[in-house]
Amino acid sequence: MITRKTKLLPLLLAAWAMCAAPGKVVADAAAHGWAIGVSAGSATPKATNFGSAQSWNYAAGYRFEGVSAEVTYSALGQFSHTSSADTDVRVWGVTLAALPRYEVNTWFELEALLGVQRWEANSQVVREHFGRDDGTAATFGAGVWMNIRGALIKEGAAISLRWQRYNNISGTDISQYALGVHYVFR
Repeated sequence: MITRKTKLLPLLLAAWAMCAAPGKVVADAAAHGWAIGVSAGSATPKATNFGSAQSWNYAAGYRFEGVSAEVTYSALGQFSHTSSADTDVRVWGVTLAALPRYEVNTWFELEALLGVQRWEANSQVVREHFGRDDGTAATFGAGVWMNIRGALIKEGAAISLRWQRYNNISGTDISQYALGVHYVFR
C-alpha cells in the first residue's frame, strides 16, 4: 500500500478559525455534560485495490464550553481485496480527540475533530489468519450536530453527520462518513 503523510497545520488552522470566527461558540451551560453516542457509516481506504466497508463508532466524552473531548471505539470494517474474494482486512481502533464546536443556532452546531488513534489491522486469506499490523496515527474530521428538542425526544438528544480521515492505517488512509445518534447528560 502507498504511504502518504498528511500535513496537519492547515487542519489545525481551520479548526482554530472555526472557533475564532464571529458568531457564537457553544457557551450555553445546557450544552455542557457527559455524552454518549453510536454511529454507522461507510469507510473507504485510499488504496485502490480494496473496496468500501460498513463501519461503526461507539463514543463517550465530555462537552465543555466550545470544545468536546471524546474517546471512540471504531470498527472501521472488513475491507475485501477487489481482485480476490478470499482476501480481506479487518480494521479497528480507539481514538482520543478534541472537537472544537461552533453553534450556528440553538439546534445546529458545526464541529472539527483533531485526534490520535491506536489501530489494528488483521489480514485473512481464505478465512485463515494471515497477518497483523498495528500502530498509532493522526485523525481529523468535520461534522454537524442537529440537536433534537421536543415532546417526542428528551432534550439532550442529537443527530450527527461526520466525515473523518484516519491517516496511515497499515500504509493507507481511510475516509469514513457516518450518521450518528447521541445523548448529552446535563
